[in-house]
Amino acid sequence: MSFRAVDRARSGLELANARLNATAHNTANVLTEDYRRIRVTGAEGPDGGVTPRTVRETRPGADLVADAVDRTTASVLYAANLAVMVVDDRLTGETLDLIG
Repeated sequence: MSFRAVDRARSGLELANARLNATAHNTANVLTEDYRRIRVTGAEGPDGGVTPRTVRETRPGADLVADAVDRTTASVLYAANLAVMVVDDRLTGETLDLIG
């Protein structure tokens, strides 16, 4: 694979991590008065990867269902990007073995 694939996978891991952190933050503050939950979206980065963007909701209040969905989505996103890095590592090793 290429360095681009690894860089894009790394940016996907960073996005997944930011989403997990946001859901943890929201859950920890569920009883905080006038708390406005945060959510993390991804915007295409200049190198083709993704850049996490944090957005604060305009109205106070918790949304535990949305946070549960975001946690699950982040977990799948993390696993998928990690799989790209594992495949890249394996292919790099096989290529070096062929070169000798």
